[in-house]
Amino acid sequence: EEPVVLQCISNTVGGSLVGNARWTGVPLSSLLAAAAPDVGARMVVARAADGYAETIPLAGGAPDRVLVAFAMDGQVLPEGHGFPARLIFPGRYGVRSVKWLTELEVIAGDDEGYWEKRGWDRQAIVGTASRIDVPQHRAVTTSPLLVAGVAWAGDRRISAVEVSADDGATWIPAELERE
Repeated sequence: EEPVVLQCISNTVGGSLVGNARWTGVPLSSLLAAAAPDVGARMVVARAADGYAETIPLAGGAPDRVLVAFAMDGQVLPEGHGFPARLIFPGRYGVRSVKWLTELEVIAGDDEGYWEKRGWDRQAIVGTASRIDVPQHRAVTTSPLLVAGVAWAGDRRISAVEVSADDGATWIPAELERE
């Protein structure tokens, strides 16, 4: 099990295309160890039922971080989130976490995933981001003002958050809750 924040690469500032869950599955590295790929193997191609495909290089430790998930928050993986199995690639945008997984193929050559073939970033590392949830946008407020929200940084930790009520002239440290 691993708690992971997933964010869509097209999520806008303050957008809702982000969420977190506790994913249950098998590390891709364990599956690869059991399959014992040839010495010349360079990549894993993950294919989905809808024709989508992504590639994961074997070098650099990526398979150690990728999970082939079959459950989400203690329940069987819902269809909308990739049933029967999906990849979870912590610290990467959702484009790297293939849903509706049907095949994993180890190849000796070099290949690109769906979005890389269209010029997108191969790494797709999630940037540091935050969102204010309280008060709601354009809500009438009173003093003292409670501000609450979430912050995330892919697979990196958030060590501090600051809030400005004067368009960035001054900043106030926020009190962080537990993850």
